[in-house]
Amino acid sequence: MISLQVKWLDILMRNIGRLGKELARYLAAAGKEAGSEVIITRGLKLYPSETEANQPPTPYWIRGLGMERAGKRKPAYNDRRSERYGSQFYATISSYVTKIGNRASYGKHLAGEEQAKHMGRIGWRRLIDVAEEKRPKLVAIFQAWIDKLIRDLGLQ
Repeated sequence: MISLQVKWLDILMRNIGRLGKELARYLAAAGKEAGSEVIITRGLKLYPSETEANQPPTPYWIRGLGMERAGKRKPAYNDRRSERYGSQFYATISSYVTKIGNRASYGKHLAGEEQAKHMGRIGWRRLIDVAEEKRPKLVAIFQAWIDKLIRDLGLQ
């Protein structure tokens, strides 16, 4: 979990009755911008270099396809269990919360807080680490949207 502190939020919270849906709308816009332009970026989606786990002999993982296995009575086959991790990032915005994650069932082991140690060593980036690196940009985005809301509503 990452927590951001921005100016003016206390004023907004005191005027919450007056603000109504506007605050949620502006914060949702900030969350969408933060998710799409700062967190879910090409750098996070890029796969690290392949390792021996992606090369024969069987079993080995073929990215975008699944586990290649040796057949006992037939030729090698692939289980086709890849969930295409790089294209499974999402950002959901609900009122005052923006949730960013990955829908792949194994995403938590690649980029989640439950990242397998060997995945970190070979170059998979944790989402929380990316968010921490980009904290100043995230704060700036949320601050800009809150400043805009205050101006738009004449609260300044």
